Amino acid sequence: MNQGDDNIPFFDEDDAPQPAAPARSGLAARAMAARRAPDAPDYLSGLNPEQRDAVETTEGPLLVLAGAGTGKTRVLTTRIAHILASGKAYPSQILAVTFTNKAAREMKERIGALVGGAVEGMPWLGTFHSIGVKLLRRHAELAGLRSDFTILDTDDVLRLLKQLIQAEGLDDKRWPA
Repeated sequence: MNQGDDNIPFFDEDDAPQPAAPARSGLAARAMAARRAPDAPDYLSGLNPEQRDAVETTEGPLLVLAGAGTGKTRVLTTRIAHILASGKAYPSQILAVTFTNKAAREMKERIGALVGGAVEGMPWLGTFHSIGVKLLRRHAELAGLRSDFTILDTDDVLRLLKQLIQAEGLDDKRWPA
């Protein structure tokens, strides 16, 4: 396994769990139980034919193009729940990337509601930034970084620039930070 503090299997690792493995726990176990339970919520109900087709297409990538408020997030979260419930993948083998923290939280909540419980087993569901940082930390040495690197926000950068200008004895009127 690649080095990293989180011990999360990476997508292409040989020792990543395979869907056919008999023992399941956490989110994967709940998804399989939801599939077998007679009173399990029918997560496919309420989908139109195009949405249902997208959800049931589990092999390979899928592009969903639709306008605002047409159910794209519902299709994506239901598709993930379907893939989990059908045993086609473990939660750690699914990559779902959003732009905002709010959207990532909402996706986790929706998937949890569909398969029953929290989505703690999906380390690769998050924002572009959170997934990017996770990948950078895992492979920091390839980028010439240490895995405990610090990300600077705007205030940190301005504070650092001011310190550098002052340390070099530069005129802060000519070189304002």
